[in-house]
Formats: sequence, structure tokens, C-alpha cells
Amino acid sequence: MVIRLHSNVINVAHASPLPETDVTLNATACYYPVQLGLAYLFLVGYLVRTVFVCAGLPPSVGVILVGFAFSYFFQSDLLSARDELQELSFFLVLLTAGLEIRLKDLRTYMFVMAFLPATFELVAIAVYACLLLDYSWMEGLVLGTILVAIGDGLVIPKMKEFGFLFKGHPLPRLMFTWAPLEASFALCLFGVLSGFAAPTSSGVQVATLVAGNVLRIAVTVLAGAVLGGSAGWLISRRRSLSINGKQVLTGAPVEAFLMIMSIALVAYALGAQGSDGSVLVPMNFISGAMFQPELMVIMTGVFFSAMASEAEVHQVERVMGGVWIFGQLILFSMIGSRTTLDIFPVFWRHVFPMLACGLIARFAGIFLAINGILIMDLPGHPFHNSMVLVDSTFCFLSVLPRATIQGALGQVPITGQFFSRLPNSSGCQNFIFLAARLYICTMSVVGMILLNTFGPRLIRETLDRPKWGEEAKEKAETDKFSKSEEASETLLQSLSEAYQIPESVLNDALQRAMQSAPQMAKAVSQPTLRPSAEGADTSTDLAFAQFDCLGDVLNSKDKELVWRGHQR
Repeated sequence: MVIRLHSNVINVAHASPLPETDVTLNATACYYPVQLGLAYLFLVGYLVRTVFVCAGLPPSVGVILVGFAFSYFFQSDLLSARDELQELSFFLVLLTAGLEIRLKDLRTYMFVMAFLPATFELVAIAVYACLLLDYSWMEGLVLGTILVAIGDGLVIPKMKEFGFLFKGHPLPRLMFTWAPLEASFALCLFGVLSGFAAPTSSGVQVATLVAGNVLRIAVTVLAGAVLGGSAGWLISRRRSLSINGKQVLTGAPVEAFLMIMSIALVAYALGAQGSDGSVLVPMNFISGAMFQPELMVIMTGVFFSAMASEAEVHQVERVMGGVWIFGQLILFSMIGSRTTLDIFPVFWRHVFPMLACGLIARFAGIFLAINGILIMDLPGHPFHNSMVLVDSTFCFLSVLPRATIQGALGQVPITGQFFSRLPNSSGCQNFIFLAARLYICTMSVVGMILLNTFGPRLIRETLDRPKWGEEAKEKAETDKFSKSEEASETLLQSLSEAYQIPESVLNDALQRAMQSAPQMAKAVSQPTLRPSAEGADTSTDLAFAQFDCLGDVLNSKDKELVWRGHQR
């Protein structure tokens, strides 16, 4: 076991490791256990992460700094396993995104808000890459897909915090659902584009490739729904399994998490592809697996949440929140270990203009999406004509932080050897990875500062509006009251005709009878308070359990049990 110095760590821009003899030290004097490297990553990474949280800064940046420092004394075993560790963290990102999505919240306007602005920004980045960087359309689309996704691990906890501070305001709830949906959109689109960008895709006709990818998506969604739905139904009923009258499974929360994580790993494996192009379940007429692995895991998580009991989902989310702490530490420390200071001067030359073009297109997409929803009057939307500009600005600030998806996908074009049959493929791969790291370092910090500073002010400007779901509730109550009035008038008319009594006389008699009767309120017994279901007595939202919010919100005694709408 030897120490590998920073000069031997692979530099993406100039991948030329030094000879082994130059960095191999005396094995007896410089033994470097892998346990020591892990202890540094977990303990120091977590402590720095916590300091950033307390300072109101994005914790991912703190972990990246820890990884950057670690690159100067990287442990050799961890260095060789860096890609595998990052892939496992990426798997947790997929499962997290799936568990955060609720089928009941997926209305038409939500898809418009999650897909249209992101598509605007993606296309703007792709056009910039094609016109100014001389990339192909495929290279530009892959670049845009990696950079466009919102940092849901940063935004979701902040929206949860705003939900506590401004109870009932619809915009935090909107962004809470929007964030994982957009992340899933980017991940799925990246999986589809990978089928075109991978080297094995070049010998197939475009029409056949498109048809194969459409079929792959359809089969993946169906298989994910079956896997996730079956898992949710069975895991919720696992306590009823018994042998000779004895319960077999404990019913503990970690047990449910272990089961759904294992099933999600199976889902990911069904679409995984080896370094030599081999797959477990191949397609016959195009290369690659029958299932798209990213979408498969997301669909498994979505349908598990839909079919499992509410208490079971809460339990899994609590455990998942703790496991994702390790995932964050591994993911962002590995990114930091690949980062060098010489990437920052490139930011102003190419990355900043591209970022500016993308953000201008994003704001235009948000503004057009909200106006389009108002014009079409899509059911359930929370927008109002007098608040379009303020709502657009708040949504724009909420999508600025970027971290998780960029960290998970930034290096994939390099490891997957994308665009290998195109000229300058290596330069494009390196630029994508460089841009992803710069997006994380700049957008996570600047985006969170802007959201923390101006987000509450924008919400206060739009407080005078119906709460989430209040309009629909009021309409339902009005309809119910109108129907009740109509039924009473019909009954009174029927009685008047049956007994030949004028309606006015019959109405006066009924009113006197009601006044002489005991008060109904005293006759009705008070409802008995029942304890909440297991797992439903605390706020257990997945990303909120990651301690990315401020301590005063986490320690608040004012708990709102159904903030996100877990009730099915």
C-alpha cells in the first residue's frame, strides 16, 4: 500500500500519470491504510459540511473542498475505486429522485413547469455549444442535459423551510414537486442520449435507433411500475408473514429500506452495461440493454411510494436520508479530488457566457410556462395574473442552485467514451466535466445566496393569495352547499304538494321545531383523539432529513404532518 501524490492523480485535461517508480515510497515507512482514508472522508467531510450548513452555505461545496485537499494524499485503493464509488452515489441520486415524486401531484401544469423551462435552457446551451464551440448537436445536447438540472438536494430542503415559515403558500410546495420531477427528466433524457452518444451506436440507422429507444423507455416504465408497485404492496404487508404462528420479519424501518434498495439495485442491474458493451438483458435490433437503468430506478421508487403505506414510505425516507449523507460525502469528495485550481480561469472565457445564455432562456421559459398555464387554465395551478412576474422570479431563483446531477453525470462522458467516432471527442468530454464542476462551485454558492436573500421577500409580496388547494376546497364546499340547498327546496316542495300545505306555512313550522329542539352541538360528542400512525408523527421528508436546512427549522416544535401530501 503506497501513497499516491497529487501529481499522480489523473488530471482530466492532461491525463498522463507519472511512472509508478516516481511515486512509490518505502512500503514499510509509508503504509497508508484504506481505513484512514475513509475516516478522513467521512469525519472531516461531515464536519466541514456541517460548518457550511450552519453558515447558510451549500454543504456540497464544503465536501468538494475536502475532496480537493484529499487529492494531495489520496489513498491508492480509494483512488482505484473512485469511479465505482461515484457510480454507487449516482444510484442513490436516482432512488432519491424516485422516492420524492408523488403520483397525486403529477398534474398537467406540473409537467409544464418541470419540462418546458428546462428544455429552453437545454436548447440554449446546445445552440451555444454548436455555434461557438463547434460541437455537434449530440455533443451540445449531452452538455445541456448534464448542466440543466436543478440541484434538488439543495432546493428541496430550502422549500421545506419556506413551507414552515410561510404556511400554505403554494410556491414552496410547487418547487418541492418540481425539483425531483425536473431531475428525473434530466436523468431520463441523459439515458436516452447515451444510446446515441455511446460508441456502439454508430453503426445503426437513426430511425432504428429512435424506435429502439422509444421501445426501451416504454418497457422500462412498465417494468419499473411492476417492480416498484409489487415491492410497495409486499413490503407494507411483510409483518403478516409467519411460520408456526411466529412473525418472520421484524418490520423495522431499516428492513423496509434494505428491501427497496435491493430491488432498486436489481432494477439498475437489468439495464447496466459493462465496459465491453455486454448487458444482462439485450435488445435484438439495436445495441444496449432492454431497460434504461436510470429511468428504471426512478420508476421503481415512484411506484413504491404510490403502493406502499404512508407509514412505510416515511420509514424508508428516514433511513434513506441517513444513507444519503454517506452518498453525498462520497459523491462530492470524489468530484473535489478530480478538481484542480486551473479550471477556474476557463470559467470566464467559455462557461460564463454559456451559463448566461442558458439562464436567460430558463427565465423566458418560466415566464412563458406560467402565462401559458393561465391562458389554458390548467386545473390545480396556483398562479394569478397579477403575480406572474413575482412568481416567475421566485421560480427562477429556485432553479439556480446546481449540484447533484452535475456531480453524478459530469464524468460519465469520459468514463463512457462518448462521441468516440467524432473529431475532438476528448476535448468535448473534458469540457463537459470541467463545466459540470464549475457549475457546482459557482451555481450552488451564488444560487443559494440569492435564494436565501430574495426568496422570502418574494413570497411575502404574494402572501395575499389562496393557499395550496384552498380554491378547489372552497369550490367543493360551495357546490356541496348549493346542492344541499336545492335538495332542501325540492323536499319542501314535495311535502307541500303531498299534504296540501303552503310552503311558507310548512317552512315556519319546521323553523319553530328546530328552535325548540336541543342544540345539535351539545348532542354531538367530541371526537376522540387518536395517535398518529407510526412514522407519521414527525416531518420525515427525504431531503429534509439530510440536515441541509438551518437548525432552528429542524428543531421546530411546530410540525405539519401533511405538508407534501403523503395522504393517498
